[in-house]
Amino acid sequence: MIYKNKIIIVKIVMILICIITINFFTKKNEYKANNNKILILCEESKEYEQEKNELNDFDILNKTDKNNLQLKGTTYFYLNNVTPFNDLSNLIDEIDYLKQNGIKFFIEASPVFVNTNLKAMGRFAECLRYAQSNGGRVIMSFPIMNSKKANGDSINSDLIYNSVKLAFDNYTNYWVYPVGMSVDESLIYKKELKNILECTNTLFLNSNYDIYDSTIRSYDNVIQKIDLDNYIKNNKNNLYGKRAICIESNCDFEEFKKNVEKIINKEISFTSNSDLSSYIKFNNEVKSSVSGIFFNNKNVTPQRFISEDEYKSAFDTNNNNREENQEATDLKESNKVLEILSLVSLIIFLIMLILSKNIERKRFFK
Repeated sequence: MIYKNKIIIVKIVMILICIITINFFTKKNEYKANNNKILILCEESKEYEQEKNELNDFDILNKTDKNNLQLKGTTYFYLNNVTPFNDLSNLIDEIDYLKQNGIKFFIEASPVFVNTNLKAMGRFAECLRYAQSNGGRVIMSFPIMNSKKANGDSINSDLIYNSVKLAFDNYTNYWVYPVGMSVDESLIYKKELKNILECTNTLFLNSNYDIYDSTIRSYDNVIQKIDLDNYIKNNKNNLYGKRAICIESNCDFEEFKKNVEKIINKEISFTSNSDLSSYIKFNNEVKSSVSGIFFNNKNVTPQRFISEDEYKSAFDTNNNNREENQEATDLKESNKVLEILSLVSLIIFLIMLILSKNIERKRFFK
C-alpha cells in the first residue's frame, strides 16, 4: 500500500513538472510574439556586447525601460551633411520639396570657424535661415578632430571647446540657431570632450548599432541617425527609442525626390522637430521647444524668411546705431571732463582772487 502511494505521489509530481514546463515555454513564446525584435536586459550582463552584436536589428533596452514597452519609437527626418560647398540652389529646392510634403525636418550644418565675413558664408547662412523659416531646425555637426595641429602642437580640450563655441557664435551672429549637435558615438566616451558635449542636451549620433548604453542615456535627447535604405531594409519602423532617417543633401534633386517618395510610399510617420525640447549653451544659449526657438530667452522663431540683403541692411542699421550710441557716449564723457575742468578752474580762480584781496588789504594797512 505504501509502495502504491509512493508511485501515485511520484506521478503527480511529474505531471506538475510537465505542466509548469509547458506553461513556462508557452508564456515565453507569447512574450516573444508580442514583443517582436525586443531584447530586454534587466541586469548587467557579461554577454551584453556579444548579444548586442548578434542582435544588430534589435533595440537593447536596459532595466529602466521595461515598464515603457507601450511607447512607440520617435522618428525624425534628417537632412544630412549640409556644407557651404554644397549646391545651395539644389538645397533650396530640397527644402521646398519637404515643405510641399508637410515634412518638418532637422538640417545638419558643418561648423564654420574662419572667413565668416566672406560672401559665401552670407549665402550659406541665408540658405539655413530659409530652412528655419520653412519647417527646419539646425543641428551643428561636431568638428573633425586631428591629434595635432598643423604646427605640430597637441590639440587639447580647451582648444576644441573654444572652436565649437566659436562656430556656434558664428551661426547665431547670422541669425542661424543650432538646437543640438551631431557627433560620432565614439567621441561620447572621451572624458576630455565631456565638458563640450554637456553644453547641449541633444545629440544626434552616427552609430552602427542601437544606442542604449548608460553613458549615452545620461543625455536628455539621444537620437540615432539611420540611413533610409537601412531603415526600410531592417523594418525599424516598429522599434522603440528615438531615431532620425538620414537623407544626404548633396545629391541630385531627382534622386532626393525619389528618396522622399520612398518615405511617403512606406507611410512612415515623422515626429515634428518642434516636439523635441533641446538647448545649446555656451556664453549664449539657444532653446527649442513647441513654443519656438529662443536666443538668450528672446523669441527668435522665424515668422518669415530673412534674405541676405535684408540681414545686411538690419546688420548695418544695428552697427550705425551702435556707432551713434558710441559717439553719443563719447560726447557725454567729453562734456563731463570739460565740466570738471571748468569747475576746477573756477575754484582755482576764486582761491587766487581771495588770496590777492588779502594781500592788497595788508599792503593798504601798512
